[in-house]
Amino acid sequence: MTGPTGGQTDGPFRPGEPAWIELSSAEPAAAEVFYRGLLGWSVRHERLASGTYRMCSVDGHDVAGIADAALLHGSRPQGWITYFAVADVATTANRAVDLGGELLLAPRYLPDAGTGAAVIDPFGAVFGLYRGEARVGVESLNSIGALCWNELSTGEPDGSVAYYRRLFGYETDHRDSPTDHAYTVLTLEDEPVAGVLELDNVWPNVLPAQWIPYLRVASLSDAVDRVLSLGGSASMGPVASPHGALHVVRDPEGHAFTLIELESGLRQSRGHAGPHPTTGA
Repeated sequence: MTGPTGGQTDGPFRPGEPAWIELSSAEPAAAEVFYRGLLGWSVRHERLASGTYRMCSVDGHDVAGIADAALLHGSRPQGWITYFAVADVATTANRAVDLGGELLLAPRYLPDAGTGAAVIDPFGAVFGLYRGEARVGVESLNSIGALCWNELSTGEPDGSVAYYRRLFGYETDHRDSPTDHAYTVLTLEDEPVAGVLELDNVWPNVLPAQWIPYLRVASLSDAVDRVLSLGGSASMGPVASPHGALHVVRDPEGHAFTLIELESGLRQSRGHAGPHPTTGA
């Protein structure tokens, strides 16, 4: 598929479209227990250098990864990371830095997957870049237990939107948010691919910018109860959105993500063939 600068990716994901999510955890074994109990994921262990990468799947379709922060991402547990499909990882990583970002994980090629890298944007949000070859992206969108949306929460929405527009060539659509905060939808060829939510940026309520995945559940209230029983916490919600009730929660390490009882698709589902950007397993 052709990107905004004429480059192409292999498979169903266009350049600039979220293609993978990965949890960078200081306690990956405990994270596996939490997410298996919450979402019913099957988890297989793949070799990564001297450690283990946990590939998470639903009904045989890979939907996410859990990485040991000691092996990746500068040994810092970054929480959930959204990886964006790109035509050329090295070129896009250099441009991300030229635009004010910081390279966190240098481009790395894995023959059984593709090439990936990780960057910190100018406002502190970590995101990834990925060009899939043998494996091109998540194998399921919008199904129970799988990814259905990616959202940047930031106290600097104007600067953040400008950064990602310059990096990926997005167009924008401004919409009302059920939380009364400004909301920007990032689009490619008029199709929504991600969102940017404005956070309170006045001390003492300044929150770090972060990309948050939305994961679909069959029953929001039951899922939130499971979060609490498994040692996580409920941050905000439930919130009635045009696409279904949602709740922002945190796992036992404090990493935020959103659960949604999805009623209508946030992203268009296509055929997928599953990667992951950092291992090649």
